[in-house]
Formats: sequence, C-alpha cells, structure tokens
Amino acid sequence: MNDRQPDLVADLMYLRKDAGCTRERFANAGAVIDVVGGRGLPLETAFERFRSAVYSLKDIPQGPALWAAYNLTGEASGDLGDRRVVYGKSIGRKLDAVRDWESRAIDVLALRLTSRFYAGAPTPADFPVPHGGFLIRDLEVVCIIKDRRFVESRQRRAVISLVEGEATFDYGTYSSTELSDVVGAELEFSRRLPGGTIHRLKLQDPAAIGELHQFSFRERVPEGEEDHQTAPGIDFSGQTFESPTLAYRVGVQFIGEQPEIVWGYDKLSRIARPGEPDGGILIPVEDGKVSAEFFQCYGGLASGVAWRWCG
Repeated sequence: MNDRQPDLVADLMYLRKDAGCTRERFANAGAVIDVVGGRGLPLETAFERFRSAVYSLKDIPQGPALWAAYNLTGEASGDLGDRRVVYGKSIGRKLDAVRDWESRAIDVLALRLTSRFYAGAPTPADFPVPHGGFLIRDLEVVCIIKDRRFVESRQRRAVISLVEGEATFDYGTYSSTELSDVVGAELEFSRRLPGGTIHRLKLQDPAAIGELHQFSFRERVPEGEEDHQTAPGIDFSGQTFESPTLAYRVGVQFIGEQPEIVWGYDKLSRIARPGEPDGGILIPVEDGKVSAEFFQCYGGLASGVAWRWCG
C-alpha cells in the first residue's frame, strides 16, 4: 500500500455509513476527493468520478454489495444496516457475507482509485488526453425508425472538459446527416468526408477543466438523400466511444413494421458490432419502443441496440 491508502480506505468505509454516499458526506471525504482529482475540482465532477469508479466494480462478484451500501442512487431508505438486510435478502445471503463482500470490494476500489483504472479517471500530466478532450457524463439518444428506415434521432449530452479552454465538440456520423434544433451550443459547421460527416458544435463559453456543459440537437438524413436501397436484415442504433462516457442511454421507437427480435450489444469493435442475439441482452419491444442503458463506454468500442427484421 502507498502512504495515502490507509486514509483512503478509512474514508471509503466512512462513506458507507448512515444515509450512504450523499454529496454532503462525500464533501467530507478528503482522501477520496484527493484521489479523484483534488479540491480544485468541482464537487459534482469529483462525485461523478467516484460513482464511475464504484460502478466499475460490477465486474467483480463483491462489487454490487458495495454499490448497495453506498446508496449512490439515493433510492434506498434507512441506514447501512437496513441496506445490508435488503441487499442480503435480494441475493439470499446472510449479513456476515454481505459485510465481507463490502470489505473486499473496498480494497479493490482503493486500488482502482489510486491506479486510476476506471472510465473518467483523472489523467497524469504526461498522459494523452482522450479524444476530443471531454469526458461524457451522460449521453441520451432516442432514434425513430419508420418501416425499416431511419427518420431522426434526438440527442442530449452532458460533457466535462478535461483540458483548459476547450470551446468545440465534434460529433461524427458514418453517413450523411444534418443537425437542427441545437440547444446549449451553436453548430459551427458540418463537413462531409468520404467516411461520413463531421459536425462541429461551438460551446456557449470556453470550458474550464472540470466544467460541465450540456447541449442537445436533432439529427436527420438531408431531404432528398434518403437511402432507397433494400434495408438490411439486421440494423442497429449505437455509438462508438472515442471519448470516455460514464452513462449512455439509448431508445428506439419503431413506427410501422416491427422487428422480429431486439438485443443490446456492449463494448464491441466496429467490425464485430452489432453481434448476434444469442451473444447480447434480449430486449422486449413494448408499444413499438425499446430502451437500454450502458456504462463505462470507452476506447473506440461500440455499444447500442440492434434488431433483426422478419423475413
């Protein structure tokens, strides 16, 4: 262990108690704040980085127990003991086992925080800043498909600048599209390239490090450029994540013809996407709508929702 880890572990244990890891209690966990970026970072940014680190523990068996203990969603009532009882009952385990899992998860969390091995972690000065200079805290996309054809999408982003004075955000597509109804930013230009289209959005003010910006837009295929070729048997609505993204929510509304089967795919290469139904998460269609949520998206990998048409 390094010198700061004993204090860090003590703070990680403290954040489990009482109502859990609220923003007010998080502000008192100095060792945790230091390891996610320091007191100079806006509290909201530091808190989101911590949530991201805890969520990354869902890849170990003990991780969900610590997520429940911290109550990071704020949905649970009561104190730590109450949350342990509820979580223990949900998985059929006794309180001793839940406490042991929490302790093991805290040790792993301390290591991930100090090694900065999670999406959105602070980067050392000599480490390349991720593509675009932004951490995407939230990305929400709703896509409308009518009789197998893309009609439009509505997208909202909450981004945190990782560099000083960043003023623009580039959004790229692999086909010809146009943006409208831009809110929270200004469309500086759209440029067609052989591989697709680049849309550059100018933020309302240059972003300081750690500053949060939110913007949204509508995306459509330009009028007269609709693809009238036979629609593929398998299609998808997804994103490729050059910028690290903490949470990505995607919804698809089908108008007219409905798909035979819908599934979610997560962290696949562009070549492998959208995978196959038996390798993904099957998603039920309700009133022509589907939705899925993904976390810790990064590294140019792709996540989203895919479907197969009948016949």
